[in-house]
Amino acid sequence: MTTESPRSTGPFPTSCGILLGAAGCLSLIALVEVAFGTTLAAATWFLVGQFLASLALIRLYDGRWVLQDIRLFFVLFLFLYGATLPLVTTLGINLPEQGIDRAAFMFGTAFLAFNIVQWWYRQPWHDVPSEVFDRIRPTNLNVVVLILAFMALVGYAVSRGLDLTGALDRRKNLLLGTQLWVVAIFMMNGLVMFMFAGWQQLTKSVRRWMVVYVALFVLFALSMGNRRDFLPMFIFLFAVVATRRHLVIGIKTVVGGFVAFMVMNVIGILRTVADDPTILAQVDPVQVLVTQNEFVSPIQTLMFYTLHAHPLRWGMTYLGAPGLFMPRALWIDKPESLSLQFMRDAFGTTALMGFAYTPVTEAFLNFGYVGPFLIFSALSILMVKLVRNADAHLGLYFVAFSIVVDFNRGDFAGTLYQIAMVGAAYWFMLAISRLRWAPPRVMARYTVPTPTSATSGMARDY
Repeated sequence: MTTESPRSTGPFPTSCGILLGAAGCLSLIALVEVAFGTTLAAATWFLVGQFLASLALIRLYDGRWVLQDIRLFFVLFLFLYGATLPLVTTLGINLPEQGIDRAAFMFGTAFLAFNIVQWWYRQPWHDVPSEVFDRIRPTNLNVVVLILAFMALVGYAVSRGLDLTGALDRRKNLLLGTQLWVVAIFMMNGLVMFMFAGWQQLTKSVRRWMVVYVALFVLFALSMGNRRDFLPMFIFLFAVVATRRHLVIGIKTVVGGFVAFMVMNVIGILRTVADDPTILAQVDPVQVLVTQNEFVSPIQTLMFYTLHAHPLRWGMTYLGAPGLFMPRALWIDKPESLSLQFMRDAFGTTALMGFAYTPVTEAFLNFGYVGPFLIFSALSILMVKLVRNADAHLGLYFVAFSIVVDFNRGDFAGTLYQIAMVGAAYWFMLAISRLRWAPPRVMARYTVPTPTSATSGMARDY
């Protein structure tokens, strides 16, 4: 398949010129900082410069600012998880920590690899035609499955001794730390995602019920202090809506994104304060917001391994990822997750709240300092393929989009597991929607008219 030419054929976009100019200036500043021996500042400005270059390249090839392009969404969160701690430290808000300069440099090399691949392929994004979405047609049987799944989820939680009262109590998770529960949460997200994808085909009554259902699920997750349980389904919803409406990033999008960002951070801060109420008496509230949010901790796993010798895995964490699908009851000696392994390496125990990992840490663990460049080159190629074939693999594209945040704070095995479980639930709902278990007159009461033959064979849904 030949590479499509970029959307923009007019003058070179001003925003791209500004971003590339800023990236070049920051690269020069980084070289000056290296000459003066301030390695943290050098690594931080190198990282920020490569991030700006990523934005410029994606904007140049897309011809507009579109957040529904998975590449743009990906680099935004890769930057947040990689640059937050180096930036607040470089700016003097936080005290310097050992290893932070090396970690920031490796995040910068990950961005560099991503940029080289994007420059090579020059693949633009194009919004998925509405006809492709119209082929996703939920039925009332899908609604029944969703109700039964939610009832089973709550029933399992209660059977484990969970108290449904109270909010933001993370201790409740100790009762539900089973593989079955993790699978159930992933499957619930997949079920809801399918209904979101076919939202236009639902009747008003079913839509109202869906709003109530999703609200109950969110409240249920928040009662345990969990944001990740429902975040993917809302990211999926945003990507679908943005694609259907051909959304271009403007002031409303920026404000909405900032509000969502602050809400998620406030939830995290409230959860931290609930775990340790004395923290506000020890640290200024503004500093808590800046230095205690979820974006500052994942990079610390990379900082640790840059300071402590460890045997290289040579790709085994990637090759061994399918082993995660085996229940521990059947494989007693199943390897621990990289997050648990980190806690053993760093603290000598796993009796702590788990640390979020990063794909950059895993790449370094496998191949050393060249690891981030190698792995993110491959990831960049995969994203080019996803963007190019979004029409043909609609479900896969938006499911992958929905786990971008989790991917940037996890490892490859966990990401593979999540995509497989969420995708399986999505495919299951798709298969159910194609069953014709009632006469056409009954089915017509719950769905809009069947697409015409001109649109019925556009592409595969998943």
